[in-house]
Amino acid sequence: MKLKNPKVVIYSIIALFCLVLSFIVDWLFIIPAAILMYLNQKELMKK
Repeated sequence: MKLKNPKVVIYSIIALFCLVLSFIVDWLFIIPAAILMYLNQKELMKK
């Protein structure tokens, strides 16, 4: 399976992992998830 934008996929997986950690460990893990969401949007709007 060929991914159109592997960078966005990796950012999304890391952001989901951070969201899970924010519920399980500490709420501060939401900050990197928000940063990754911003980077994803920036990457997708580049085209």
